[in-house]
Amino acid sequence: MIRFLSRFAAPLTVAALMAAAPAAQAGVMFTDNFNAESTSNVLNFNGFDHWSVSAGTVDYIRSGVQYKINCVGGSGGCVDLDGSTGNAGVMSSTTVYNLTAGLTYLFSLDLSGNQVRREGNTVTFGFADSSNINLFYASDAITLSQNDPFKTYTVAFSPTGNVTARLVIGNGGGDNVGLILDNAKLEVPEPGTLALLGLGLAALGLRRRRAA
Repeated sequence: MIRFLSRFAAPLTVAALMAAAPAAQAGVMFTDNFNAESTSNVLNFNGFDHWSVSAGTVDYIRSGVQYKINCVGGSGGCVDLDGSTGNAGVMSSTTVYNLTAGLTYLFSLDLSGNQVRREGNTVTFGFADSSNINLFYASDAITLSQNDPFKTYTVAFSPTGNVTARLVIGNGGGDNVGLILDNAKLEVPEPGTLALLGLGLAALGLRRRRAA
C-alpha cells in the first residue's frame, strides 16, 4: 500500500455525471479502454501501452474469461487493480501532461466492485506530480463493495500555476483482489460541460446536507 497526499487544489469527484454532457463539448486529451493489451488474462501484468506499474502488481483481465469478471459492456479488457502478488500496484501514466493555469482538467475512470469476493476495496486516483507520483495535486478515494456495478468517477483539477503531472491510480491494501478498472479518460471540458459538473456537485452537496 502507498501513502497518498494532496496539495494545491481540492478534488471534485462525481459518479456518472459526465455521461450527461454531450461528447462534442469536451476536448479529449487521452483515452484508454484497455482492450488491446492482450487477448488473454495475464497475472501481474506490466505491458500496458500507456501506463507503468510500480510498488506492486495489477492483473489484466479479459471479460468473462476464467475469473468471472466482466468489463464494461461485457467484452474487451479491463484491470484488477490488486495483482496476484499480495501487493497492490500503482498505475501511472507514461505520458507527462503539461497542465496550464486557469484551465480545468477532468480525469475519469469506470470502476466496479471486485466482483469475486465479499469485501470492500478502495482506489485513490488523480493528478500527481510528474517526478513524485505519491504527491497528488488533486485526488479522490472511491470505495466499492463486491457487487457495485461500473460507474464513472471523475476528479477535476484547476491548477493555480502551470504544472507537469501524471495520471495515477492505486488500489489500497494487498490481498490479490481489487476494484476493476476500465475506460480511463483525460479531457478539458468547455464551459457548458463545466456548468453541468457544477450543477451536479451542488445537487450532491444539497443531498448530503439533507441527509445529515
